[in-house]
Amino acid sequence: MNRTSPLRTSAATAAALATAALAAGCGSEDASGSAGDGSRDPAGQLYRVQATVLANDEHGPQLCRTMAESMPPQCGGPDIVGWDWDDVRAHRASGTTYTDPLVLVGTWDGERFTPAEKPKPADEAAEEPDAPDAADFDTPCKELKEGGKDAAGAGDAASRRVLDKAQGMPGYAGAWLDGGIVNIRFADAGEGGGPDAAERKLRDVWDGPLCVVGAEHTEKELARVQRQVGKHVDGMLSSAVDPVRNAVALEVVAATPELRRELDRTYGEDTVRLTGWLQPVA
Repeated sequence: MNRTSPLRTSAATAAALATAALAAGCGSEDASGSAGDGSRDPAGQLYRVQATVLANDEHGPQLCRTMAESMPPQCGGPDIVGWDWDDVRAHRASGTTYTDPLVLVGTWDGERFTPAEKPKPADEAAEEPDAPDAADFDTPCKELKEGGKDAAGAGDAASRRVLDKAQGMPGYAGAWLDGGIVNIRFADAGEGGGPDAAERKLRDVWDGPLCVVGAEHTEKELARVQRQVGKHVDGMLSSAVDPVRNAVALEVVAATPELRRELDRTYGEDTVRLTGWLQPVA
């Protein structure tokens, strides 16, 4: 990706987003940049966001994902253009003016949010932002999902052994637990490799419920993509390797169509699963 893209936010906005990134908790986090290459939307796409608005003696109204538990409250985020405090119930303390959580709809220019309609209290909004699809941690092996082998007596120590063994095998692509079922992904590792061969080897240390399935990318490949994304997507709020989806989960300020296309072109379709704090309005 081109780090000299004109679609980057100001340094002031980037610094403010560092506070917001503390709430992401999704893996590795990096708020040292701005809102992300490809984050400007020239078509005027509307976005919905749940946020608090805060202004103080140091800055005007800004969107905040989280507020520091202090008095007066503190937070930082993107500036808001054309904000009218008369449209909301505001609280004031020691030179700080802030709101309760709101749902706002507006446009995003890569640096600033401009409301397109009056904000609504988050607990009264008629339509909440669509949450990103949650990963399904159920086992993908149908016979185990419907009952299968009893996991009683397998124990944490035994499952730890099979996971440790799997991590050192060619093609390892990640693992997760579904109750007592151990789920492990393996990418094709050449002749004699792949899920079937891996399962036979893992049975040496585990006789409990085991689901071994294929993968397009190894865990090492996805970790490499995660590092590259961290270097080239400005304003990243969080990232993590997702073994269930065999992808990199990436959260940015605004998940614009342009950024989605750029990630797919660079890393392959759905290799990076993009979500945004600002959600596009259909």
